[in-house]
Amino acid sequence: MADRPTDTPLVSVIVRSMARASLDTALAAIGAQTWPAVEAVVVAAIGASHPAVPTMAGSHPVRLIASDIPLSRPAAANVGLDASRGAWITFLDDDDVIDASHIEGLVGAARRGKSRVVCAQARVRLADGSEQNWGQPFALTQIYARNFLHLSTVLFARSLLDDGCRFDPSFVIMQDWDFFLQLAQHTRFQSTGLRTFEWRADRGSSGAGGGGNHDDARFAQFRDRIHAKWRPQREALIARLAPALDAAAKAVESADWSRAERACDDALAIAQNDPHALNMLAMVMLRTGRSDDAIAMQSLAAGVCPHEPSFVFNLALLVRGRGENDRARRLAQHALRIAPGYAPAAKLIAELGAA
Repeated sequence: MADRPTDTPLVSVIVRSMARASLDTALAAIGAQTWPAVEAVVVAAIGASHPAVPTMAGSHPVRLIASDIPLSRPAAANVGLDASRGAWITFLDDDDVIDASHIEGLVGAARRGKSRVVCAQARVRLADGSEQNWGQPFALTQIYARNFLHLSTVLFARSLLDDGCRFDPSFVIMQDWDFFLQLAQHTRFQSTGLRTFEWRADRGSSGAGGGGNHDDARFAQFRDRIHAKWRPQREALIARLAPALDAAAKAVESADWSRAERACDDALAIAQNDPHALNMLAMVMLRTGRSDDAIAMQSLAAGVCPHEPSFVFNLALLVRGRGENDRARRLAQHALRIAPGYAPAAKLIAELGAA
């Protein structure tokens, strides 16, 4: 293979294929990619009965990696990693699709941010035809608690394989979450805000998806195993983070805004997008006359910790201070949906009155 220009790195898209009828649609989506250097690596996860695949998808080459035996999800992922040739790697299941701009958008973000991992969010399309958005910006403390990334929304540099990142074969489900935690030990994640991946969440059989593809007991079993495996790293992170958050809180209490901002920055350097640090930094920005920056920062805090009503409520207060009463009311109502009975939100809604 001829040397490829360094400004157009090859991207490998690994497809762990169960030979579903939808494989043709997934390959067509890869073939439509506007990024000029893409290869599809189709891993025959179903085993020896997997049929042949086309050698090209659009202008992009396709390779079938045969297997004599059926492969588990993590085993198929590792086979794909070993067979891939790209400087960058991502995944697409054979029952999902990506927009034509998906890979180009992720590669562009990687170049601008100089990160070894970039991630988008998902559009979920269910069998009943309904759609919803899924995913959130990356936050290190949050990824230890729960997974909010889909494997097909994440593009990562091949160099991370040299760092030892592999799919743990003991996680027959949630191996992607475990893999993200491995990546996070070596690099920061660059969130793009793109939503160029369409996830058919209720079509698989993992029990970790949506709709009919969700098994509460199985989900809880593997979630708890993830938590147990990564508990030492999480506890070490919290031990490093806590002094910086404590210093920021004390500086805020004494209205020492310069010291508070430095402490928040220290906390965010330790734990990317920690919501508590973002929340305090938004307060500092407000107190130092940067209301637009404060709203942006508080929006990020609410985005990376969407289950915490106080972060949404604080955002409601900020936008009310700018005279955006309708938006403030909607945010307060959202805080109440997160935590029915959350008194500060109810009080704010009463103060704002009916829409």
